[in-house]
Amino acid sequence: MMSSQSKFSALETGLEQAILAITQVGITSSDFQTSSQPVLNQQIQNLISSMKDIDDIRSQFNDVIVPLDVFEYIDSGKNPQLYTKDCLEKAVAKHREQQAKTDSLQVLRDNLSVELSKVFPDQMQQFQLARST
Repeated sequence: MMSSQSKFSALETGLEQAILAITQVGITSSDFQTSSQPVLNQQIQNLISSMKDIDDIRSQFNDVIVPLDVFEYIDSGKNPQLYTKDCLEKAVAKHREQQAKTDSLQVLRDNLSVELSKVFPDQMQQFQLARST
């Protein structure tokens, strides 16, 4: 069984070979001449071979889960590595928002406690005693 790093390296190499093969097919076919048919055939065979190599290692990636948002980043022309950064920024912002709410509730609790102690001193003293045990 391949290590996690080597399986991704193998996939990266396979994808690079497939991209190279696609590029070569594109270049040859864009300026196609009858005499270049054998070259084109070989390049197509190389592409097929590259695609088969990628397909052969496909089962090693069954445990890899890619969020659909990453594909949206790619489709919109953004670097998929920005997805992680954006997720972290959203999490930090949400944490700050929750912290502000928690702080506000703590101030409210403290103010209520002070005001209730003024109006109901005996009951608040009993409450404080019960709360401390």
